[in-house]
Amino acid sequence: MVVSQHYVATGYVYDKKTDRFLLIMHKKSGKWLPPGGHLDKGEEPHKGALRELYEETGVQGRIINLLETPDVGAPATAQLPLPFCVLYENISAEIEGEEHAHIDFVYMVEVNFSEALHLRGEEVVLAKWVSSEDIDHMDTYENVKQICRAISSISKGSYSYPA
Repeated sequence: MVVSQHYVATGYVYDKKTDRFLLIMHKKSGKWLPPGGHLDKGEEPHKGALRELYEETGVQGRIINLLETPDVGAPATAQLPLPFCVLYENISAEIEGEEHAHIDFVYMVEVNFSEALHLRGEEVVLAKWVSSEDIDHMDTYENVKQICRAISSISKGSYSYPA
């Protein structure tokens, strides 16, 4: 069976000083997730991640890159921010009404931590900062836990790549 594919972008908001992530309780899924959602037609993934962050939490963010990449842009060729990773996620019909797949551009984002959150009630129930140590105890998806662990480990300089 051919499954339709939707392009989405997710912004993992991370505070390196406290080793915490901003997660939202998403109404539709009933899970703790990083801010993110479907891209608008023609929208660049990094801009979609930042738009979704603002729409869901009311705060502006900035894409950051933990992994150093060369700047190869030229006057006629813009270089887009590199995602932290890109995931292919199977979405069940119970979550969004139809079985489909998300091609998820995952970014790491920093925000002004003193800026107050203004949650969007139609999508977000709650938001909270969660330490990397507490991620495993959250009601979320395994890939969210794995990404949080990887970001935290890389930020601390302790990540070891699989053989």
